[in-house]
Amino acid sequence: MREQACRKCKTLTTEKACPRDGSTELSGEWSGLIVVISPEKSQVAKTLGITQPGRYALKVS
Repeated sequence: MREQACRKCKTLTTEKACPRDGSTELSGEWSGLIVVISPEKSQVAKTLGITQPGRYALKVS
């Protein structure tokens, strides 16, 4: 199954609901990918408001 992005938190998933916030508002229309390993050390994660490690889309339609 193709990865989808949560419209609320931009987490990428292959599940039917977002594993982070439980939202079912998922989209297959997303672009850009960021993998955050240490959000507390990442300036990019801080800028994007990411607080947990994971795979995120940069833009979700």
